[in-house]
Amino acid sequence: MLDKIIDLSNATDIIPLTVGYEKCASGHKYGPHVRNCYLIHFCLSGKGVLTDKFGTHNVGRGELFIIRPEEVSTYMADLSDPWEYLWISFNGKCAEVFCSKRSVYPYKKHIADRLKDLYDREERSPSIYIATVYELIYHLFSKNNAPKLETDPIYGVERYIDFNYMKDITVNGLSQAFGFERSYLYRLFKQKNGKSIKEYLIQVRMLRACELLERGYSVKNTAFSVGYKDEFTFSRAFKKYFSYPPTAILKKT
Repeated sequence: MLDKIIDLSNATDIIPLTVGYEKCASGHKYGPHVRNCYLIHFCLSGKGVLTDKFGTHNVGRGELFIIRPEEVSTYMADLSDPWEYLWISFNGKCAEVFCSKRSVYPYKKHIADRLKDLYDREERSPSIYIATVYELIYHLFSKNNAPKLETDPIYGVERYIDFNYMKDITVNGLSQAFGFERSYLYRLFKQKNGKSIKEYLIQVRMLRACELLERGYSVKNTAFSVGYKDEFTFSRAFKKYFSYPPTAILKKT
């Protein structure tokens, strides 16, 4: 019995690049310019105008605007009430969710507050910026209105195996969980990886077993940790895969 599956087809990394802040002068203008990344500005106060391939957009306090890679854009602060904004730039497959025809959205204040705090204390750890972008995606897009990305139908199966190799995984169980006909899933997986699902699972288990043995885990504990019911079955599988027994690694540690 498999767990309820989370679709990881598009769950590749968000790669944060820069974060910034500016209180713009009257009429401050940037562009026309083409970016090589996604850039999101959060308008904290004041107002301005964004011009991109979808038209001209008025942007005010509490709204954000999106600059997309390889698109010409120009944005300018209002003459009488120039905007103050934060920005964050990033790339990554998941960033493509911002490739909609809409350029301006309202944002949740706590996201901008967090980003400003990160900027003020010069936070350099990427993980918290990644989390902030994912939270932004959560608040802006739902399953119904998010743009559909090109997906790799096998990616989610691979990731499930990568993180659940210790469980009783079968082709039948995977095909039911991911909605594939069994032979079709087998064929797609073999075409992409050059090996069957069973062979891929064994590879993941054996590589993980090596890591555990090198860290001093016993053969018995390693066997259970990578999904084998007993150390004898595991030892046979290990020797078949590597041509030497698991105890050979223990002797080196």
